[in-house]
Amino acid sequence: MTTRPTPEREGFTWAKTARFLALPFSPSRLATFMQVKRFEDVPIEQLLAKGFEGVLIDADGTLASHHAREFTQSVIDHVRAMLENGLKVAIYTNACEDRFQSFQEMGVKVVTNVPAKPDPCGFKIAMTDFLHLEDPAKVCMIGDNYVTDGGAVDAGMQFIYVQPVKGNEPSFHSLTRLFAFLCAKMYGPRTEK
Repeated sequence: MTTRPTPEREGFTWAKTARFLALPFSPSRLATFMQVKRFEDVPIEQLLAKGFEGVLIDADGTLASHHAREFTQSVIDHVRAMLENGLKVAIYTNACEDRFQSFQEMGVKVVTNVPAKPDPCGFKIAMTDFLHLEDPAKVCMIGDNYVTDGGAVDAGMQFIYVQPVKGNEPSFHSLTRLFAFLCAKMYGPRTEK
């Protein structure tokens, strides 16, 4: 069975619109734990040293290009290494959720039937129901979009920014993501060391 995202998940929601409009005026909502070039550059040992127990990962633009159904071996290996090091891992995407079998076979959960990112309720449900954790301070969200993935900050989690994987995405999506990135850049580095 193919699961398709509802227009509300991928399109504009009130939570996305409100966060998008607030970002130029809310530097604290643009804070990142770290910035990396690609998903595989996220240092697992640093996550563990900071006490993280769970990781939520965006798919489109983070693990592969928009709506990709195949993932590189290096991405799969990095997810496996996270699991082998004791991190709980779930994929949290606003897009199609039926394309992650290679990750699910390793024990990675795919977050479904929750409010779309950046709604804080969606992040909290992903944390409690899919990662089985209670403390948002022990969870990080890895993604390429300050509007949607960066919403983890509003839920008390840390955000790790990944430079977007280029590919087949709607122009409007890439423009809103670029705007949010430029807002973050305008305020300068806001990463935790």
